[in-house]
Amino acid sequence: MHANQSSPIGLDLDYNEFRAIQFNAASDPTPTAVATIPRTGQRQFIPSTDELQQLVRIMNQRGFKGDQIALAVPKEFSSFHILDLPPEGSGAPINRLALLEAQRSGSHKTEDLQVGYWTQRPTDPPSKFQLPYYTVACETDPLNQLIDAFESVHLAPISVEPIETALSRTATSHNEFVENSIHSIIEIGWEQSWAIITLGSIPVYTRKIDCGAARIHRQLIDDHAIPISAINYLFSPSNPSQGQDSMVERIITTLLTPMLSTIVDQLDIALTYVSQQHRFAPFGVGFRSGYFSNLDQTAHAIAQRTGMPSIQLSAMSLGTPHQNTAITPFEFALSPRLNIAAGLALGAVA
Repeated sequence: MHANQSSPIGLDLDYNEFRAIQFNAASDPTPTAVATIPRTGQRQFIPSTDELQQLVRIMNQRGFKGDQIALAVPKEFSSFHILDLPPEGSGAPINRLALLEAQRSGSHKTEDLQVGYWTQRPTDPPSKFQLPYYTVACETDPLNQLIDAFESVHLAPISVEPIETALSRTATSHNEFVENSIHSIIEIGWEQSWAIITLGSIPVYTRKIDCGAARIHRQLIDDHAIPISAINYLFSPSNPSQGQDSMVERIITTLLTPMLSTIVDQLDIALTYVSQQHRFAPFGVGFRSGYFSNLDQTAHAIAQRTGMPSIQLSAMSLGTPHQNTAITPFEFALSPRLNIAAGLALGAVA
């Protein structure tokens, strides 16, 4: 990619919002356009035509270039598996074997699945024994519906990638990243969160955690009768330190405590499993991403439980903003939630 070209648009979504980012070049990944756009159809994951038409209008206004987009495999319809399969080059039908194992797992109500996989780096000489294949299986129908929805508004999905590899790609750009060490990435999502463990840059384990920012949002409204206008800023990128909302801040701190306890418990299980599988690999750092990941409370909970330095994963650390970009300080603060989208955009041009 030449310096004057734009990357495809990395586009991530959940039930709450769309998140998009674009870079000027893969070799010097400088963000040139970013956006988070609230969703209007939060009760269904596949976006409606009206939602996507609004998305396209806003992206055009924010300076995004082109129609090519890179999407994430929808976690709502996918599962992660570690499969022992023959090495590539053995002649074995790896894709077929991975599909059969994913179907047997019982993780999905349908056997109509698509699979993608990756392995650790090849050994020299090549291994003759079975190797762990890190496999993501996704239900075919919702994946096709997602692609069709974007194509209906003249966007062109050119890749669909697991969030594990997208987040790992963003993490490897940080100075704190060390190859051959065990790193963790906590992604706090809207309905769910994920503990992803990497060995160097290779994701080797994912653990789904059944809690996310939506739980806090519902509790603030239902249990504490806090008006939506008073809590919206908590789900924006701004730092929650505004005096007029000090009561809400105290409530959010209280509500986050049990959720973060659940998250770090699951992270600890994931780290223990991976460290037993890779006994000679040193621990690296714990990256944080997603909703509430920029809070000191979140950083402290992760560092205290794991003993690993807790680092904010930041899409905006990838290069220096272009001098002609229209990115605002507010949009820069969106960085904690743009890490999947950033990895998707960079992966589409790798």
